[in-house]
Formats: sequence, structure tokens, C-alpha cells
Amino acid sequence: GKNPARPASVPASGAAQSGAPAVPPTLPGPSALPSTASAAKPAASTAAAAEAFVYFVQAGAYARTDEAEAQRAKLAIRGFESRITEREQSGRTVYRVRIGPFNERADAEAAKDALAGVEIESALVRVQK
Repeated sequence: GKNPARPASVPASGAAQSGAPAVPPTLPGPSALPSTASAAKPAASTAAAAEAFVYFVQAGAYARTDEAEAQRAKLAIRGFESRITEREQSGRTVYRVRIGPFNERADAEAAKDALAGVEIESALVRVQK
């Protein structure tokens, strides 16, 4: 479920805000590294939060788990790590085989192109975080 993840990300972004003025981004020298290393993580997540979408490459949607598993295995043989997600669609369960998430649309498109190269049809899916 998505809900537990949301509250956890709230304090992280709050901490990044309060920590940002204390740590100037242009701190010189390696001596700054230990202190900024801890501050770098929340800052990165706030930057990622600005991008409200993640991208998946969907390589199939199936009515049966075994069909989805077969597609996932086919992708794995070709070096693509994918996940099967269940989705209720008009009263039936659909098993979707997806690669991702990708934070950048370009990365998802590259994966889609790579799949096309091995003759696997896929679709780019944009999902709100």
C-alpha cells in the first residue's frame, strides 16, 4: 500500500528544509564531506519530490498469473528485471508486468527501446508518486 510511505516522507522533507540554510551547497574542501553526507540524502529526496511522477515500462497485462510469470521470465532471460502487479479492471484481476520505476522519462524510454530491440512490445506508463 502507498499510505504507510507517505507520512514517512513528510519528516524527511521537513528536515531537509530546516537543514538547508545551515549547509551551504558550495562548501569547499573534503572536510565538509562528513557533515554534508547526512544532509545530502534528504536534499536529494526533496529534489526527486519536485518530479511528481515515476515512469514504468509495461511489457504486458495478463488475465492469469502464469502468463504474467512467463513474460517476467522471458524478460529476466534478456536481462530485464520486472515486477508483476495486480490491478482490478472492470471486475477482473489483471496481472501487469512492469519494469521500473524510472524517475526520468528518458530512462523509461530507453528501456522501452531496448525491449523493442528484442521484439518485446511495451508501453510507457506514467504514474503519480
